[in-house]
Amino acid sequence: MTARAARLSAAWKFLRPMLRDNIGLKLLAFACAIVLFGYVHGTQNAQRIMAVDLVALLPPANENRVLTSDLPTSVRVSLHGPRSLVSDLRSEDLGTLQLDLRSAKPGRIPLEPSMLNIPGGVVVDSIDPPSVDIAWDEVVTRDVNVQVFVTGEPMDGFAVKSQPTVDPQTVRATGPRQIVDALRVARAEPFDVSGVGEGIHTRTLSLDRPPRRVQYDHHTVTATVEITRKLIERMFSKVRVQVVGTNHAETLPATVDVRVVGPPDIIKALRADQIVPRVTVSELGANLARPNSVALPVVLELDNVDVSIVPKTVIVKW
Repeated sequence: MTARAARLSAAWKFLRPMLRDNIGLKLLAFACAIVLFGYVHGTQNAQRIMAVDLVALLPPANENRVLTSDLPTSVRVSLHGPRSLVSDLRSEDLGTLQLDLRSAKPGRIPLEPSMLNIPGGVVVDSIDPPSVDIAWDEVVTRDVNVQVFVTGEPMDGFAVKSQPTVDPQTVRATGPRQIVDALRVARAEPFDVSGVGEGIHTRTLSLDRPPRRVQYDHHTVTATVEITRKLIERMFSKVRVQVVGTNHAETLPATVDVRVVGPPDIIKALRADQIVPRVTVSELGANLARPNSVALPVVLELDNVDVSIVPKTVIVKW
């Protein structure tokens, strides 16, 4: 036997009686030590910060009152107590912090520990925020015009004829008076005409989200845009007025200005000899052998273009 083995054998002979003698008493002492340790440890104070939901009880809808102050969705509760109680606490154990706002009274409301379900032995040190400010406004309803913008460019050679038509033209906005009264328009998403050709085009457009605490009675509108051929204009100045029905009459003034509007290919192809404004006296039934005068409209007919004449009437004398 080596010297090391001899030392281990001697140590075991010495310890064996200590471990085996009075084994029951030793186990009882060990159990008491564990219980004492748990008791001492459990009675020590511990501190925690917990989030608790905040719930507001609002007045009925027929009161026509709306809460305009921002309330937190939860509050932070700092508490302390025996570690055995505090360590096992959950937010649900404290319940919800309810604010009874059904009276619709403005002002500052302090947040008190009595609003929570606090277990015995646990103390609330603070609630953050310690109070909330309450403000109200009257609920009103007002019609607001819908606004639709046109974006993009249609196909080459075409243009948007006019502003889009919208159905409905107004939406009903309901919310706090201070906000609703300040509303000027309810904007819809833009009507994009990029690459669109000739014709009447209708789309359903979504309205932009209304301001906070405001509701619209519609979420979408129907907008219609007409795309027509791009038009240009051309002026023909001091064009002599022709008198139809007699060779012995003159007009005052003798010339007029003619403005024609139409598709570029038609307008650019017009010749000056095609612009013949005229008045007709043969249909009057008047005695053209006797001197007289009369105001007659000047007419000019051209296909596929709009014609305007200045002045529109002239005095015909014979």
